[in-house]
Amino acid sequence: MRLDLSSKRARKLIREHDLSEEEILQIVASARINLATFDPEYRTNVTQIAEDLHKSRPTIYGWADRALAATIQSLRNIRTGRPPKERERHVDNDV
Repeated sequence: MRLDLSSKRARKLIREHDLSEEEILQIVASARINLATFDPEYRTNVTQIAEDLHKSRPTIYGWADRALAATIQSLRNIRTGRPPKERERHVDNDV
């Protein structure tokens, strides 16, 4: 599997997360499989991905399933909108 890691964003993510080449390949394989699952216009060959990475098809699908589960969990926990402002509480001491 040939990757182009020259983009500024790729270099930034690799640096921030201290990604190894193996981790990058796993991320790309998972993304390709999950994209092909949900986008009928995107095609990928899981057998070829498995062969390129010297892994089994079940291993590749396992990566993709775990990546998708983590993505879903993350998206469900994102808070949208502006955080509420803290209101100052004035305690009336003149009782």
